Amino acid sequence: MNVRELKSVHFIGVGGINMSAVAKLLLHAGVKVSGSDVQANDQTELLKEKGATIHIGESAEHIPDGCECVIVTSAAPMSNRERLAAQERKIPEMTNFAFLGQWFSDSKTIVVAGTHGKSTTTAMLGLALEAAGMDPTVIVGSKVPDFPDGNLRIGREDLFVVEGDEYARHFLEFEPFGLVLTNIELDHVDVFTSMDALLESFHELTGKMKSEGILVANMSDDRVRRLLETEAQLLAERGVRILPFTKEDANGNGLELTVPGEFNRMNATAAKTMAEALGADPNNVENALADFTGIWRRFELLGTKDGYRVYSDYGHHPTAVLETLKAVKETFPDQRTVLCFQPHHRNRTKVLFNEFVSSFDEADVLILSEIYAVAGRDEDDDKDVSSENLVEAIRERDREHGRVREVVFGGAPKDALAKTFELAAPRDIVIVMSAGDIDNELRTLMDV
Repeated sequence: MNVRELKSVHFIGVGGINMSAVAKLLLHAGVKVSGSDVQANDQTELLKEKGATIHIGESAEHIPDGCECVIVTSAAPMSNRERLAAQERKIPEMTNFAFLGQWFSDSKTIVVAGTHGKSTTTAMLGLALEAAGMDPTVIVGSKVPDFPDGNLRIGREDLFVVEGDEYARHFLEFEPFGLVLTNIELDHVDVFTSMDALLESFHELTGKMKSEGILVANMSDDRVRRLLETEAQLLAERGVRILPFTKEDANGNGLELTVPGEFNRMNATAAKTMAEALGADPNNVENALADFTGIWRRFELLGTKDGYRVYSDYGHHPTAVLETLKAVKETFPDQRTVLCFQPHHRNRTKVLFNEFVSSFDEADVLILSEIYAVAGRDEDDDKDVSSENLVEAIRERDREHGRVREVVFGGAPKDALAKTFELAAPRDIVIVMSAGDIDNELRTLMDV
């Protein structure tokens, strides 16, 4: 099947942040797009406005006559009625990332990969290349205010920048000319049962790089450094340039950024290094990075309420929590940080439990919502894992360190937010952090 010749494509899980970007890409190319999702969101509504046929819920009847391909989210189980109907009708099926890998197979593809910072670095790189007049096509796992389509920028077909998702090894669908490695930590523990399993996928990714390519790597990350030590000879034999950067580079390169924190300085340094290696003018790159104000759900200011600022953040891994809280303290050293956190995925919470307990140290007030259970990804063995367990362990840690602060189990998202607003005071910095559904509740309360 030549994906470039498709005329009608159906999406299962079309409201997802990457899925919706692919759907927009096909609409732009003149392809007839239909799709379904379990619930409506801003992306399903936007796709309707752009001419897609969108259904809420699943039904075999949603797949239109003449459909030539079904693109399916990895979150959709094999028992999904639309997947079963497509199989019965012998309609080819592929994931969104497999589709992108084929659609851009002849392009110069730049993949941004790593456990943390992928979305921000991808957005920074795309904006830097745009400012330099290089006109890239960009797909981000978030929404970028300066991109008309949010998660998609349509540009040249032969220069493609994409956030490479390690979940389900999706990033292996690409053969990168350029690869950015931000960091490597154990995550998606339902897919990667060990660090070795995760590292294996990153080794495979570097092995798929094209000859004479460019690899930008965070050498302050021990696992990235060891990965490249193992792969260095093979990469050198294929003429791949390795461009290292470190925390010292990020903190000393003089980049002026609006977004706070060392982690954003690292993201910006990675984007700058790759953009300039691709031929972008350094002045254009630095100006674009200085103008960058952030992306959707990455320390995103939603507004003020009763004299305190309210931010939304997508952090759901202990390191992301810790680094975001450090950035807040760096930016607002004289103000209290009130964190409302909804853990994402019971199995992740169980496996990374001890790391989570220490990740909240920089919060002055902490409210934990109940864990967001991910459909199809939580095992029966994990059903008793609760945020209440975390609250007890965090309180014990505070007692051991002689610390007194509010650490509260908030229950359901709506109740947790009510408790958060009750405990917040004027001049506080309030952060609601999660990859789960509490963000929807927060935006409703904040009327954004």
